[in-house]
Amino acid sequence: MPISEPPTEPGRSGNSPALILVGTDFRRADLDLRDRVAFSPEEIPDALVHLLARAEIAEACLLSTCNRTEIYVHPRDEEAAYQAVVELIFKRRAPEIHRQGRLYVHWHEEAAVHLLSVASGLESMILGEPEILGQVKQAAAAAEAVGASSTVLRQLLRSAVVAGRRARQETSVAAGAVSFGYGVVELARSIFSNLESTRVLVLGAGEMALQVARNLRERGAGRLTVTNRSRGRAENLREQLGNIAVVPFEERGDALSAADLVVVSTGADEPVVTHPMMRQAMARRPGRPLLMVDLGVPRNVEPEVRKLENLFLHDIDSMKALVERNLERRREEIPRVERIIEEELQHFRQWHRSLEAEPLVAELQRKAELLRIQEVESARQHFPAETHAQLDRLTRSLVRKLLHHPSTRLRRDEQAPGHLELVRELFQLGEDDDD
Repeated sequence: MPISEPPTEPGRSGNSPALILVGTDFRRADLDLRDRVAFSPEEIPDALVHLLARAEIAEACLLSTCNRTEIYVHPRDEEAAYQAVVELIFKRRAPEIHRQGRLYVHWHEEAAVHLLSVASGLESMILGEPEILGQVKQAAAAAEAVGASSTVLRQLLRSAVVAGRRARQETSVAAGAVSFGYGVVELARSIFSNLESTRVLVLGAGEMALQVARNLRERGAGRLTVTNRSRGRAENLREQLGNIAVVPFEERGDALSAADLVVVSTGADEPVVTHPMMRQAMARRPGRPLLMVDLGVPRNVEPEVRKLENLFLHDIDSMKALVERNLERRREEIPRVERIIEEELQHFRQWHRSLEAEPLVAELQRKAELLRIQEVESARQHFPAETHAQLDRLTRSLVRKLLHHPSTRLRRDEQAPGHLELVRELFQLGEDDDD
């Protein structure tokens, strides 16, 4: 009995390579299920080797991130390859995943479109997320390293990487901060010309504080200080990021006066930064602007603080507005990204058509060369011996030039399947060369 019946396979055009994609992502599976079917970089080579051990699978590539696990295969036997993927990659780790709705399956060109969309950031939890392109490159490298991608998948992965790179270079689908962490970075850059010399104070040591501190560090901030009611949690944040100063929570007033950027994200039920505290801190730093971001709910900073001169306070509502504006700009870029995907898909189609035409082109060139040699041999007696080499070069060049355009056209012709047969008939290819 098969593990599960494969979804209905759409018809495959003559120009479309055989492809199967089986996967699950954040839309289909909760975090626990995604964790169980996720593969670490160390596990991926072994999984690919096990897939290639199945005769029904010619090529395979495994893309596994925190939000998706997807297997792309170029099959020899499509239904058997589908069953092997479900068994080896998904059901062994999560037996219930084959229930309806947990997995998605795309066949042939739909699988190619999906991969190009993934690499371009259109399928990410956060539209335009930049990390996914690097993860596709890593998946391609892993498949290449064990010989799991050879012809079809290698070219498809190259097309996906080109589409993803073009989407980021030619559109704004990845522009602007769409998380609070990067939103803080964007605000800081609008005020401070050099993040490396900007003194940053983080009040809090929870997940949000860690995300903001990490984003600031990744964008060049080098002078980070953290303070938290629980010093142990602050020390833990320092262990994760390194090179961060930790000050006692009771001394936060002094730290506030020294900082250029303050991010407040604690679990407190009342403000931990008050108006009198900030009035005193600003008095110690005349003329120096201070950017303060309050990500607490309820507020961690008293709203009256924004009335102080040279202090710019943003709360979580203004950050949400910033993120939503950036997301809307990214959404407006989707049609442009889709056009890039279609262009790269067309290049992939042309490549595949050339692959189908290659045996015929080789046969045509072989027959032309055979005829050239026969004619040259019969004509040699009519030419002086010292001209034989020149005669050979002349006829070889003539045949090459005559066949160049037909060969090129056959490799890229959209009607290749019909035209291939016509060329075969016109030139009597495949027939006895002695006839």
